[in-house]
Amino acid sequence: MSENSFIIRHHNLLAEIDAHTFGNRKFIMAQIQAGFLGDVQATAKKLAVKLLKETWNLPTQAKDKACVKELTKQIVNSLTEHLEHQEETTHSIVIQPVKVELPKCEPQLKEVAKLPSAAVMFSSMEACTRKDLWQKDADGIAYLRHKAKTNLKNYIEHYISSPGDITLLPWNEAQQIIDKFGFTTAKLHLIFAAHAMTQERPWESQFNLKVSDIIKEFGWDRNHKKSKTEKLREIATTAFALDCLLVKAVWIEGKNYKGQIIASAPVGRMWNVYVKPIGQYNLEGKIDNPDDIYLTVQPGLWTRDFLNKAGATSRQALYQFGYLAKQVLAIDPYHNELALRLAIYLTLDSRVRRNGRYRVEELLEIALPKPAISKARTDYRKAYDFKQRWDSALILLDKLNWQIEFDSQNYPEELRPESQQKNPKGYLDTLLNAYICIKPPTPIPELLASRKVHKVKPSQSITEKLKLASNKNLTGDQVRKGRKAKGWSQAQLAGFLGVSQNLISLIERGERPITKKLNKKICKLLET
Repeated sequence: MSENSFIIRHHNLLAEIDAHTFGNRKFIMAQIQAGFLGDVQATAKKLAVKLLKETWNLPTQAKDKACVKELTKQIVNSLTEHLEHQEETTHSIVIQPVKVELPKCEPQLKEVAKLPSAAVMFSSMEACTRKDLWQKDADGIAYLRHKAKTNLKNYIEHYISSPGDITLLPWNEAQQIIDKFGFTTAKLHLIFAAHAMTQERPWESQFNLKVSDIIKEFGWDRNHKKSKTEKLREIATTAFALDCLLVKAVWIEGKNYKGQIIASAPVGRMWNVYVKPIGQYNLEGKIDNPDDIYLTVQPGLWTRDFLNKAGATSRQALYQFGYLAKQVLAIDPYHNELALRLAIYLTLDSRVRRNGRYRVEELLEIALPKPAISKARTDYRKAYDFKQRWDSALILLDKLNWQIEFDSQNYPEELRPESQQKNPKGYLDTLLNAYICIKPPTPIPELLASRKVHKVKPSQSITEKLKLASNKNLTGDQVRKGRKAKGWSQAQLAGFLGVSQNLISLIERGERPITKKLNKKICKLLET
């Protein structure tokens, strides 16, 4: 090719580039069909520059914006023609712009909304926000595994598929979609889940959401750096990615024969999402600048096992939920990522750990990759930055009316946010071992406390023994048997009592006496 000859024939162009650079074929095709070409055009532009500069040795034209723009357009057109002729697209997500009748949409979430809080929500949040946890199995399939803390036989796995089917994608293809995951995906996932709570039988239902409403819920309407079209397209692209997330659950709740609930789900989609833009058509029959976008969402079959109210009544499924403060959706991860990570986790965990008591290191290990803490331990500058991030997160949550209390015995005043005192020697280890109570804003703790919790009743013999022991000291063996009859771990019992797991372990082994006050609390808790 010469400097004076720039026009490239389409049928020759794709021979010069690798179409796989664009990622998963069906995912890209779904975006092209809907007119969301941002990601495709960005990749095509990089390829255009590389072709001109390296393959064709035309450095001058590689710097010419008009030449790059024209070649980018040709690459996109060539890719579109290639994909359309390569395979039938009837199995991909077909997007039809809304012409006349607009779907009836769900209202925006209330300031406090019910939210599923079963294990599958924890695992799917990890899938969206912890890219470091994704792995490649022996067959090259991308997966993320979430194991239960107490029953190691329980686990939930997530995979990536193409739009419209549940074929598990290999690592290289899946990574293209995983890279699109992030906090926008997590927030959209929370919105979908909150609306699924309003459906009587969500696995048989679907609902419609207006993306302009989601923009407001995210607080993006106050951000004027991006146009409305850019915001609409970003959420639509996020919805495409979320449609590719699969889930498989092997989960048995409860430990004794009376209380076991099998809540295992085969491989299936978390959400089936259909994207419908509305607006003015261009000459190609597509919408360049949509006025709005509608999302039709159908919850996956996992809801039949983990969000089944009738099934929970007959003890054939789970129906576990907490409450979402809508303000969480508006926390900006670019300014305070740790605050958002903590808010999401604490929102889900508040159903179980109602006293909100955590060791600082426990929270940070959940929210951040492990190397972050290890590096902070060995580098004083990273330790300083680490503490600054933690303090900033607490300050923001406090401003948002989260209830925060520092342990008076092991969380020193000088290590608390906004303290003017100099950090003492060894402050990072002291901070990591300190305890803190963090609860969502009012009225969520009160709503959780007022709910009737259905628990597995211990056997009559254990109950009677605990009642008899309420006026005298319990033995460690009685505490252990009572706890196991409830199906609780040591950590859960410790959380309910507001003490450390280590103390419960010592008590059960008979290595630590039980105070009268704690004896009374244990009896009351275990005999109910």
